[in-house]
Amino acid sequence: MIKLFVIYSLVLLAVSQAMHFDKDILDWSLFKLINNKEYLDETEEAIRFEIFKENKQFIAEHNKKWDRGEVSFNVALNEYADLLRHEFNEMRNGNDQNGESVEGSKFLPPLGVALPKIIDWRRLGAVTPVKNQKQCDSCWAFAATGALEGQLFRHTANLISLSEQDLLDCSVSNNGCESGLASRAFLDIKTEGGIATESSYSYEATQKRCRLDNVTFGATDSGFVQLAMGNETQLAIAVATVGPIAVALDSSSGSFHYYNGGIYDEPLCSDTHLNHAALVVGYGSENGLDYWLVKNSWGDKWGEKGYIRMRRNAGNQCGIATKAVYPLL
Repeated sequence: MIKLFVIYSLVLLAVSQAMHFDKDILDWSLFKLINNKEYLDETEEAIRFEIFKENKQFIAEHNKKWDRGEVSFNVALNEYADLLRHEFNEMRNGNDQNGESVEGSKFLPPLGVALPKIIDWRRLGAVTPVKNQKQCDSCWAFAATGALEGQLFRHTANLISLSEQDLLDCSVSNNGCESGLASRAFLDIKTEGGIATESSYSYEATQKRCRLDNVTFGATDSGFVQLAMGNETQLAIAVATVGPIAVALDSSSGSFHYYNGGIYDEPLCSDTHLNHAALVVGYGSENGLDYWLVKNSWGDKWGEKGYIRMRRNAGNQCGIATKAVYPLL
């Protein structure tokens, strides 16, 4: 009887493992199909499959906490699920952490302004659709164009999509697909006399020679303003009274890579290791948690249709207020 029970248990275990293995295979096949994934050979695919399973397990464990109400955001499989964390960080970020910084004008908060509890510049018409930097560390360019697009709208009531490719090719103070800073981009736009429209200088996700002979210039600036380092109150004032603000932040965690929805709260985030740049387009509160509304540049399939709500008033989490800037028109 005992022998029969042992055999029965082993059979159940084998069936369970086979079902689990088949589910991994099914999820992998669906992942490749949805994201048009192709690999050099069977060896590379086998490696990517193992990475995929590890990321899938990470996601499952996190979402168990979400189901139990222990965390304020959930994560999900996305097109990056076959990448190691360091691979992701090397090709989807680009904020220059080690390069030369430049000084801008000091932000002077207006006096006697009652800030709204919620602000969303998308609803007010100052934000272009979510873009995708693809396999190019050009987040700095997207943060810069987003902030300038917002200021252009506020000054002219016209929302014009501006060219990140122009900045990749022509911003001599930055490093194309390797790294850059929005602040240096603003100064280069001033020196160059303007920045092209997206429609006349489209994005190619690689640095090429500067080609401004036959483009349409969409905007220019006269410099930039930098906010007090790490001051979230000042950032809120600027977002409410000025418009979308370019920021740097730490996006190196797997929880950020696979963010799907909710208010991102990652206490282990660094406020000094700022490897990514993005655009704060608003703020608000939900279920007692304050958040920043942030436009990312990883396409509209990531996060909340390309956006992430990041924890606000929690000690400058992820360094979101450490290096905040916007252009002057």
